[in-house]
Amino acid sequence: MKSLLVALSAVGLLGAMPALAHTETYNITLTFFEPDTQPRDTIFKGSFEYDSHSKTVSGLAGMLSESMTGDPFNASPLGDYGMTWLTLGHQLVSWYDASLGGTFAATFRNANTNTFTTMFGGDGWSPQAGVDAGGVYFGFPRPANNPGNAYALIFVPDNPLAALTQAQIDKLAYADCAPGGMMGAVCMTGTTIAGYGAIGTMSGFPVSQVITLATAPVPEPETWAMLLAGLGLVGWPARRRPV
Repeated sequence: MKSLLVALSAVGLLGAMPALAHTETYNITLTFFEPDTQPRDTIFKGSFEYDSHSKTVSGLAGMLSESMTGDPFNASPLGDYGMTWLTLGHQLVSWYDASLGGTFAATFRNANTNTFTTMFGGDGWSPQAGVDAGGVYFGFPRPANNPGNAYALIFVPDNPLAALTQAQIDKLAYADCAPGGMMGAVCMTGTTIAGYGAIGTMSGFPVSQVITLATAPVPEPETWAMLLAGLGLVGWPARRRPV
C-alpha cells in the first residue's frame, strides 16, 4: 500500500508540473530605421500580456521616441541622443491574423484612435489609412484640432519568442502626430512598401522587433491543488507509521 501511495503521489506531482498559467508578461522593443535623422531612430519600448490559449494581447503600453528631437552629436548617458519619448498607454486595437500566424495590437498616446485625417475616407488610424491620407493629421486643416495622437503597432507570433519573418516585420508601423504636426500638416510615420505601399513620411521603416519573457510562468490554481494533494499523499504513510 505504501508503494502505491508513493507512486500515486509521484504521478500527481508530475501531472502538476506542466500546467502553467496561460497568460504571461513580455517586454518588447521595435526599431524603425530613420535615414533622415541618423543616428537617431524611432524606437518603441514596452510590455504586454499574452494569453497563449486565446492568442490575445492585453495591456500593451510603453514609450515611443521622436527621432526628430535630441542632439545627433551627443549620444547622452542613456544612448538615446536625448530624444523626447512619448507615453503610449492605451491599447485600443487588437486582432488575430491567421495568414501571418499571430496577433496585432496597437497602443496609443490618447484614449482614442484619432490619428490621421478622414477627409479621404479610412478609419483615421491604421497604417494604410495614414498612407492613403499622405500622413496628414486628424483635424486638418486646423492645427488647433489636431489631437496630437501617436501609436505603435506590434505583432506577436503564435510563439511570442520566435523571430519575425520579413512578411511580419513589413506590417509593423508607428505614427507620431505631435501637436501642429511635426512636419507641418504631416505626421511622422514608419511603414514599408511591401506592407502598405509606401515607406514612412520621412523614409522610415521597421527593421526589427524583439520580444523577451518578462516573468517566469506562474502555476495555475489547479496546479497548486494537485501539488498539495501529491504532498499529502506522500506524507500520509508517515503519519500512520507506528512510533
